[in-house]
Amino acid sequence: MPELGKLKQVKNLQAVWADEARDFTPWLAKEKSLALIGETLGFGSDWLELIEIEANVGPFRADIICQDTAREDHVIVIENQFGPSDHDHLGKLLTYAAGRKARTIIWIAERIRDEHRAAIDLLNTATDDEYQFFALEIELWQIGDSPIAPRFNIIAKPNDWTRNIAKTAKRANASSLTELKRTYIDYWSDFKTFLEGASNLNCQKPGPQQWMIMRIGRSGFALVAALNSQKKWITASLEFNGDNAGNYYQLMEAQREEIDSEAEFELNWEELPNRKMARISVKKTGADPTDKGEWNEQHKWLVNRLNHMYELFHHRVKELDLSDIEGS
Repeated sequence: MPELGKLKQVKNLQAVWADEARDFTPWLAKEKSLALIGETLGFGSDWLELIEIEANVGPFRADIICQDTAREDHVIVIENQFGPSDHDHLGKLLTYAAGRKARTIIWIAERIRDEHRAAIDLLNTATDDEYQFFALEIELWQIGDSPIAPRFNIIAKPNDWTRNIAKTAKRANASSLTELKRTYIDYWSDFKTFLEGASNLNCQKPGPQQWMIMRIGRSGFALVAALNSQKKWITASLEFNGDNAGNYYQLMEAQREEIDSEAEFELNWEELPNRKMARISVKKTGADPTDKGEWNEQHKWLVNRLNHMYELFHHRVKELDLSDIEGS
């Protein structure tokens, strides 16, 4: 039997980061650290994209400003501090959130005091589900002489963070929704459950629409599952959106021969300049999304294709650089 090491906690953050602003904040803003925060909160490692550190907000400076890679209009403010949480940082957090019109606010400290956990709980109760407040404690751990490892613990979170399907189903029964839209919510609710058991991808809340979006690690790009109940098809795709969608598509298309050779299925490449978007997709025809008996096989097909497309495109999306376009 192998000998097991002893896990020990490193009590003082300053044993690793000497200065909060010069050392701790820049470490939190690194891609791997943001990925760890995203995984801890259940959004996945591709959720956060850094915009700015020590960002000006009036006469103040916010520690870290990020955005949701699936929604460029969704701003996330991260405020961090050494030691226990205090009133000063709570006030700063709210000031920065208001100044940057943030939808998600994350407070990180060595210890979140009970009164501040209660304050975050109140904010989550008093605001609608467009806003979400989190309080995280950070710990450092080590086994023997191994490298020190960080761990985040969720202390406060939105009340509906379980995102239970019962709440979604209740919305689906609202009289304002047509029968078809209620079917869409049920379809994507079942899809979300299947996805969580068969993939590391994270998707949005199920809604009464014909698509479901998943992050791929960079704003302006997303993996999308879609359906058409009239024409009876489902698709899995990588979508490019925004003013530079066409340029990014051209850069990706330059790799088309290599990508097509690696793909386990035939990809359909579509440049859609009139819509400021582009798409690389795979379609399954003869699939009726209104037939609940088909849902399991359809969801299995979608998740299989989306997982493979993530493997094909995740690193390529992150490496796209507009400066590589000739004449730019």
